Amino acid sequence: MIEIDHRVVQGKDDPLDPGRIPEFTDIITADPHLTEILSWLPIYADSELPILLTGEPGTGKELVAMAIFALGPAWRRTCQRLNCAALTESLASSELFGHVRGAFTDAKHARPGKFRLAHGGSLFLDEVGELPLAVQPKLLRAVEQGEIEPVGGDAAVKVDVRLVAASNQDLLRLMAQGRFRQDLYDRLAVLAINLPPLRARPADIMLLAGHFARETAQRYGRDQSLQFSGAARGRLLNHPWPGNVRELRNVVTRAVLFSSGNLIRKEDLAFTPHQSWPPKLNRDLAEGVLPPRPSAVQLKELLDSEGGNVCALSRRLQVCSKTIYRWLRTYHIDLMGIREAEVV
Repeated sequence: MIEIDHRVVQGKDDPLDPGRIPEFTDIITADPHLTEILSWLPIYADSELPILLTGEPGTGKELVAMAIFALGPAWRRTCQRLNCAALTESLASSELFGHVRGAFTDAKHARPGKFRLAHGGSLFLDEVGELPLAVQPKLLRAVEQGEIEPVGGDAAVKVDVRLVAASNQDLLRLMAQGRFRQDLYDRLAVLAINLPPLRARPADIMLLAGHFARETAQRYGRDQSLQFSGAARGRLLNHPWPGNVRELRNVVTRAVLFSSGNLIRKEDLAFTPHQSWPPKLNRDLAEGVLPPRPSAVQLKELLDSEGGNVCALSRRLQVCSKTIYRWLRTYHIDLMGIREAEVV
């Protein structure tokens, strides 16, 4: 059990007091890594810096984003949301920045756009990696300067927005392909959180399965004392879960609906095909794969290659910068010495 700003995250169905932070009631975990990530959220929430959430589909990025807004100042809790997937360039510009009347053929009325609607509050941009390349400089301007320009408008509009973005794509790979701007990435990832996949959280599989089973049984009037047989538990624990928590919920929901009695058997579990995850990386990135914690020699070489820039290495390894600092203390590595050597 970890204390978080006088609120408690526990490995049970109500990890935080639902009366105080309702968004946290959907974050259920007994995993030490995810629990550690949650313990940082009050610090992230108190900052006005942009946050980038990364992780595979179904790992809970939107839940974490909503928790960050809930933990932040009261005036930031009003939230607008936009999924950037499948938006054309013109539609993305209109959705984000709005348009003036007559800006295009169907623009019979002016539209404020998400940034103006979120003024004074927060904005969650999901699937930001899908944002058309031509729109990305406009988003960069909005984040850096707090200014937007509606489509068809001729004057900048000041906006004050707390921004959290999320992507299940490998943004480093998109940058290498020229599909995502480096400067926009650097601005969005001032604070970065990478959520672990379900297969890396074995303690959460049966915890979540039990929660989803009770939830489904209650919704459909089934026996809420449902249990999983030993074979069913083994099947759940050994599945790779490419669809993560979302896939687990679907599997358990189907099992509850089609099971008989109060026992879910292995035969009741039906899995749907999923694309393998993560997607294959290009050769350069694949060769750079490291163990969960690099050795002291590897860590020093990596820091040397990044000029002692911990934030850059954090993005490269997709771990929190606090983790890198902990490694440095463990190995007694002199970070200032590395930086001074780079200057010389």
